[in-house]
Amino acid sequence: MAKIKLKAPRKRSAAMDNYLHALLELTNHGQPADTGDLAARVRVSAASASQMLKKLGEQGLVKLEPYRGTELTTEGLHRALRVVRRHRLLELFLHRIMSFELQDLHVRALALQPVIDEEFEEKMDAMLDHPKIDPHGRPIPAKNATWPKLGDSPLLDLPPGTSGQISRITTDSTEAIKYLHGLGVRPGAVVVLESVAPFDGPAAVRVKGNVLHLGRRIAQTIHVSEEGKKPASVKLILSGNKDGDAA
Repeated sequence: MAKIKLKAPRKRSAAMDNYLHALLELTNHGQPADTGDLAARVRVSAASASQMLKKLGEQGLVKLEPYRGTELTTEGLHRALRVVRRHRLLELFLHRIMSFELQDLHVRALALQPVIDEEFEEKMDAMLDHPKIDPHGRPIPAKNATWPKLGDSPLLDLPPGTSGQISRITTDSTEAIKYLHGLGVRPGAVVVLESVAPFDGPAAVRVKGNVLHLGRRIAQTIHVSEEGKKPASVKLILSGNKDGDAA
Protein backbone atom coordinates (compact mmCIF):
# COMPACT_ATOMS: atom_id res chain seq x y z
CA MET A 1 0.00 0.00 0.00
CA ALA A 2 1.40 3.41 -0.95
CA LYS A 3 2.08 5.79 1.89
CA ILE A 4 0.13 9.03 1.90
CA LYS A 5 2.31 12.06 2.46
CA LEU A 6 0.57 14.87 4.31
CA LYS A 7 1.70 18.36 3.45
CA ALA A 8 2.25 20.45 6.56
CA PRO A 9 0.38 23.77 6.53
CA ARG A 10 2.57 26.78 5.82
CA LYS A 11 3.39 28.58 9.05
CA ARG A 12 2.49 32.24 8.94
CA SER A 13 4.26 34.96 10.87
CA ALA A 14 2.85 34.76 14.41
CA ALA A 15 4.26 38.20 15.24
CA MET A 16 2.67 39.81 12.19
CA ASP A 17 -0.68 38.19 12.96
CA ASN A 18 -0.50 39.49 16.53
CA TYR A 19 0.13 43.04 15.33
CA LEU A 20 -2.73 42.92 12.85
CA HIS A 21 -5.04 41.56 15.57
CA ALA A 22 -4.03 44.38 17.92
CA LEU A 23 -4.35 47.05 15.23
CA LEU A 24 -7.87 45.89 14.38
CA GLU A 25 -8.95 46.26 18.00
CA LEU A 26 -7.20 49.61 18.48
CA THR A 27 -8.72 51.13 15.32
CA ASN A 28 -12.14 49.50 15.61
CA HIS A 29 -13.91 52.83 16.24
CA GLY A 30 -12.29 54.65 13.34
CA GLN A 31 -9.38 56.24 15.18
CA PRO A 32 -5.71 55.67 14.23
CA ALA A 33 -3.60 53.49 16.51
CA ASP A 34 -0.88 55.11 18.60
CA THR A 35 2.48 53.30 18.46
CA GLY A 36 2.78 53.33 22.25
CA ASP A 37 -0.68 51.77 22.68
CA LEU A 38 0.17 49.15 20.07
CA ALA A 39 3.47 48.31 21.79
CA ALA A 40 1.66 47.91 25.11
CA ARG A 41 -0.99 45.68 23.51
CA VAL A 42 1.55 43.26 22.01
CA ARG A 43 3.94 43.65 24.96
CA VAL A 44 7.01 44.89 23.12
CA SER A 45 9.08 48.09 23.14
CA ALA A 46 7.98 51.12 21.13
CA ALA A 47 11.07 50.65 18.94
CA SER A 48 10.10 47.05 18.12
CA ALA A 49 6.54 48.15 17.32
CA SER A 50 7.86 50.87 14.99
CA GLN A 51 10.00 48.32 13.13
CA MET A 52 7.06 45.99 12.62
CA LEU A 53 4.82 48.84 11.47
CA LYS A 54 7.43 49.76 8.87
CA LYS A 55 7.41 46.14 7.64
CA LEU A 56 3.61 46.08 7.53
CA GLY A 57 3.65 49.36 5.63
CA GLU A 58 6.07 47.96 3.05
CA GLN A 59 3.63 45.07 2.47
CA GLY A 60 0.72 47.45 2.00
CA LEU A 61 -1.11 46.30 5.13
CA VAL A 62 -1.01 49.59 7.07
CA LYS A 63 -0.90 53.30 6.33
CA LEU A 64 1.53 55.29 8.46
CA GLU A 65 1.05 59.03 8.97
CA PRO A 66 3.58 60.98 11.08
CA TYR A 67 2.11 62.49 14.26
CA ARG A 68 -1.28 60.94 13.51
CA GLY A 69 -0.96 57.20 13.97
CA THR A 70 -1.46 53.98 12.03
CA GLU A 71 -4.46 52.71 10.10
CA LEU A 72 -5.11 49.40 8.38
CA THR A 73 -5.41 49.47 4.62
CA THR A 74 -8.26 47.60 2.95
CA GLU A 75 -5.96 44.63 2.43
CA GLY A 76 -4.68 44.91 6.00
CA LEU A 77 -8.22 45.03 7.38
CA HIS A 78 -9.20 41.95 5.39
CA ARG A 79 -6.19 40.02 6.68
CA ALA A 80 -6.73 41.22 10.26
CA LEU A 81 -10.33 40.02 10.20
CA ARG A 82 -9.17 36.60 9.00
CA VAL A 83 -6.64 36.47 11.85
CA VAL A 84 -9.32 37.37 14.42
CA ARG A 85 -11.74 34.85 12.92
CA ARG A 86 -9.19 32.05 13.23
CA HIS A 87 -8.23 33.10 16.76
CA ARG A 88 -11.79 33.26 18.08
CA LEU A 89 -12.80 29.98 16.45
CA LEU A 90 -9.80 28.39 18.15
CA GLU A 91 -10.79 29.86 21.51
CA LEU A 92 -14.31 28.44 21.16
CA PHE A 93 -12.95 25.05 20.06
CA LEU A 94 -10.55 24.94 23.01
CA HIS A 95 -13.31 25.89 25.45
CA ARG A 96 -16.28 23.93 24.16
CA ILE A 97 -14.62 20.81 22.75
CA MET A 98 -11.50 20.54 24.91
CA SER A 99 -12.87 22.13 28.12
CA PHE A 100 -10.01 24.58 28.68
CA GLU A 101 -10.70 27.36 31.18
CA LEU A 102 -11.48 30.85 29.86
CA GLN A 103 -8.27 32.38 31.17
CA ASP A 104 -6.19 29.81 29.23
CA LEU A 105 -7.81 30.32 25.84
CA HIS A 106 -6.04 33.39 24.47
CA VAL A 107 -2.46 32.16 24.98
CA ARG A 108 -3.22 28.69 23.60
CA ALA A 109 -5.03 30.11 20.57
CA LEU A 110 -2.09 32.44 19.87
CA ALA A 111 0.24 29.44 19.82
CA LEU A 112 -1.98 27.43 17.47
CA GLN A 113 -3.28 29.99 14.97
CA PRO A 114 -0.09 30.41 12.86
CA VAL A 115 0.02 26.71 11.94
CA ILE A 116 -3.59 25.89 11.02
CA ASP A 117 -4.61 26.16 7.38
CA GLU A 118 -7.88 27.23 5.78
CA GLU A 119 -9.21 23.66 5.52
CA PHE A 120 -8.62 23.09 9.25
CA GLU A 121 -10.30 26.41 10.01
CA GLU A 122 -13.40 25.57 7.98
CA LYS A 123 -13.75 22.08 9.48
CA MET A 124 -13.47 23.61 12.94
CA ASP A 125 -16.14 26.16 12.00
CA ALA A 126 -18.47 23.40 10.82
CA MET A 127 -17.85 21.28 13.94
CA LEU A 128 -18.85 24.28 16.06
CA ASP A 129 -22.02 24.80 13.94
CA HIS A 130 -20.81 28.07 12.40
CA PRO A 131 -20.79 30.18 15.58
CA LYS A 132 -21.21 33.95 15.59
CA ILE A 133 -19.49 34.64 18.92
CA ASP A 134 -16.49 33.35 20.89
CA PRO A 135 -16.53 32.14 24.54
CA HIS A 136 -16.27 35.74 25.78
CA GLY A 137 -19.28 36.87 23.75
CA ARG A 138 -17.20 38.72 21.14
CA PRO A 139 -18.22 38.48 17.47
CA ILE A 140 -16.42 36.07 15.17
CA PRO A 141 -15.79 37.62 11.73
CA ALA A 142 -17.47 35.78 8.87
CA LYS A 143 -15.52 33.84 6.25
CA ASN A 144 -15.85 36.78 3.86
CA ALA A 145 -14.09 38.99 6.47
CA THR A 146 -17.10 40.94 7.72
CA TRP A 147 -18.33 41.45 11.28
CA PRO A 148 -21.67 39.97 12.40
CA LYS A 149 -23.95 42.63 13.85
CA LEU A 150 -24.57 42.39 17.60
CA GLY A 151 -27.37 44.35 19.24
CA ASP A 152 -25.54 45.54 22.33
CA SER A 153 -23.84 48.66 23.70
CA PRO A 154 -20.79 49.43 25.85
CA LEU A 155 -22.04 49.77 29.43
CA LEU A 156 -20.32 53.13 29.92
CA ASP A 157 -22.11 54.59 26.87
CA LEU A 158 -25.41 54.24 28.74
CA PRO A 159 -26.82 56.63 31.38
CA PRO A 160 -26.48 55.82 35.10
CA GLY A 161 -29.38 53.73 36.34
CA THR A 162 -29.46 51.57 33.20
CA SER A 163 -29.72 47.82 33.75
CA GLY A 164 -28.95 45.18 31.17
CA GLN A 165 -27.64 41.72 30.57
CA ILE A 166 -23.92 41.39 29.92
CA SER A 167 -23.50 40.18 26.35
CA ARG A 168 -19.69 40.20 26.05
CA ILE A 169 -16.44 41.38 27.59
CA THR A 170 -14.03 42.79 25.03
CA THR A 171 -10.60 42.00 26.41
CA ASP A 172 -8.00 39.32 25.77
CA SER A 173 -6.34 39.90 29.14
CA THR A 174 -6.45 36.65 31.10
CA GLU A 175 -5.97 38.57 34.33
CA ALA A 176 -8.90 40.90 33.58
CA ILE A 177 -11.21 38.03 32.59
CA LYS A 178 -10.34 36.05 35.72
CA TYR A 179 -10.82 39.14 37.91
CA LEU A 180 -14.22 40.04 36.42
CA HIS A 181 -15.52 36.47 36.49
CA GLY A 182 -14.48 36.21 40.13
CA LEU A 183 -16.74 39.18 40.82
CA GLY A 184 -19.64 37.61 38.92
CA VAL A 185 -19.20 39.95 35.94
CA ARG A 186 -19.62 37.58 33.00
CA PRO A 187 -21.88 37.20 29.93
CA GLY A 188 -25.42 36.35 30.98
CA ALA A 189 -25.30 38.23 34.29
CA VAL A 190 -27.56 41.26 34.85
CA VAL A 191 -25.65 44.45 35.65
CA VAL A 192 -26.82 47.89 36.77
CA LEU A 193 -24.70 50.97 36.11
CA GLU A 194 -25.01 52.91 39.38
CA SER A 195 -22.68 55.82 38.66
CA VAL A 196 -19.49 56.90 36.88
CA ALA A 197 -17.05 59.16 38.70
CA PRO A 198 -15.80 62.22 36.78
CA PHE A 199 -12.24 62.78 35.52
CA ASP A 200 -11.71 59.14 34.46
CA GLY A 201 -12.76 57.91 37.89
CA PRO A 202 -14.18 54.42 38.56
CA ALA A 203 -17.61 53.11 37.59
CA ALA A 204 -19.93 51.73 40.25
CA VAL A 205 -21.89 48.71 39.00
CA ARG A 206 -24.26 46.34 40.78
CA VAL A 207 -24.14 42.62 40.04
CA LYS A 208 -26.11 40.04 42.08
CA GLY A 209 -26.87 42.67 44.72
CA ASN A 210 -23.22 43.65 45.19
CA VAL A 211 -21.95 47.11 44.26
CA LEU A 212 -18.53 46.94 42.62
CA HIS A 213 -16.18 49.82 41.85
CA LEU A 214 -14.37 49.09 38.59
CA GLY A 215 -11.60 51.08 36.99
CA ARG A 216 -12.66 52.99 33.88
CA ARG A 217 -10.48 50.93 31.54
CA ILE A 218 -11.84 47.55 32.62
CA ALA A 219 -15.42 48.84 32.84
CA GLN A 220 -15.21 49.93 29.20
CA THR A 221 -14.83 46.29 28.14
CA ILE A 222 -18.31 45.39 29.41
CA HIS A 223 -21.10 45.35 26.81
CA VAL A 224 -24.79 44.86 27.62
CA SER A 225 -28.03 44.05 25.83
CA GLU A 226 -31.47 45.17 26.89
CA GLU A 227 -32.57 43.38 30.07
CA GLY A 228 -34.93 40.49 29.46
CA LYS A 229 -33.80 39.97 25.87
CA LYS A 230 -31.14 37.29 25.80
CA PRO A 231 -29.14 37.62 22.58
CA ALA A 232 -28.39 34.57 20.49
CA SER A 233 -24.75 34.84 21.53
CA VAL A 234 -25.57 34.12 25.16
CA LYS A 235 -27.79 31.17 24.26
CA LEU A 236 -25.03 29.74 22.13
CA ILE A 237 -22.51 29.85 24.94
CA LEU A 238 -24.96 28.33 27.41
CA SER A 239 -25.49 25.33 25.16
CA GLY A 240 -21.87 24.36 25.48
CA ASN A 241 -21.28 25.12 29.14
CA LYS A 242 -21.73 22.44 31.76
CA ASP A 243 -22.43 24.69 34.72
CA GLY A 244 -25.19 26.66 33.00
CA ASP A 245 -23.39 30.02 33.18
CA ALA A 246 -22.44 31.93 30.08
CA ALA A 247 -18.70 32.01 29.60
